Amino acid sequence: MVSPNLAHVRPMRKDDVGAAYEMASIAFADSEELANRTPEEIEGRMSRYENLLGHDPDGCWVAEDDGRVVGAAVSGVREGLWVLSLFVVDEGNRGAGIGGELMRAALAYGEGCEAGMIASSTHPAAMRSYANAGFVLHPTFTAKGKVRRENIPDTPKVREGGKDDLALAADVDRQLRGAAHGVDLEFMLTRTKMLVADGARGRGYAVVQEDGVRLLGATDRETASELLWASLAKTGSGGEIEVSWITASQDWAVRVVLDAGLDLHPDGPICVKGTPGPLTPYLPSGPYL
Repeated sequence: MVSPNLAHVRPMRKDDVGAAYEMASIAFADSEELANRTPEEIEGRMSRYENLLGHDPDGCWVAEDDGRVVGAAVSGVREGLWVLSLFVVDEGNRGAGIGGELMRAALAYGEGCEAGMIASSTHPAAMRSYANAGFVLHPTFTAKGKVRRENIPDTPKVREGGKDDLALAADVDRQLRGAAHGVDLEFMLTRTKMLVADGARGRGYAVVQEDGVRLLGATDRETASELLWASLAKTGSGGEIEVSWITASQDWAVRVVLDAGLDLHPDGPICVKGTPGPLTPYLPSGPYL
């Protein structure tokens, strides 16, 4: 692991989590979304950083200027797969080399890993940074809108899941991305629902919240499509939902979201380095890929 210039970059501490949340909120959320966040949503986002800091302290870094946190990089390693969960620099400190120092520190944590993945924003500087670090950028779409519930088919092969299905999810993860989500999926299930398909012709799982699908993987496209339909049935309650990180390899998902009445919007790329696996049929998690 490298030792970055500690005058600028240092290991993240638990008391830095609030500053990281504030910077990420300003950088990635609009004012309406921020105003509508509940205390539970805020606590959940901060807990995500705390969870990664607890499991991967050597992958979590902040940049400090005159005692104030002005940047953060939060990363984790699972079974040889490095994932960047957060990369943000305060707007007033961009262009000064701080982002480069943070990225080098986070990337060093993944040295020796067979693969790495990042879910990027649409910010040009972020995409430039990831491309320059050797990642291949795969453009994505986000599907948004209200689900046409009359179009949802029956999905008898899909059932409610939970912690007893973590081994199944790990098997599917390793086939798709070369590594299980492990403790990250366990953390997600404290705040989300899990759906599972476990049949003779295909296996898979999905993680769902009221406002959208957070993660989905399966061994075949038919099973993935059924899981996505079942997930859409669990969302919304009449409100708008999102299905994010749809790459060109997920044409099965494009067909489902269009049939469900959602609209496609260009979004930031999934950035891949090395050989994680086929990554299809698969809808990654933004924070955990």
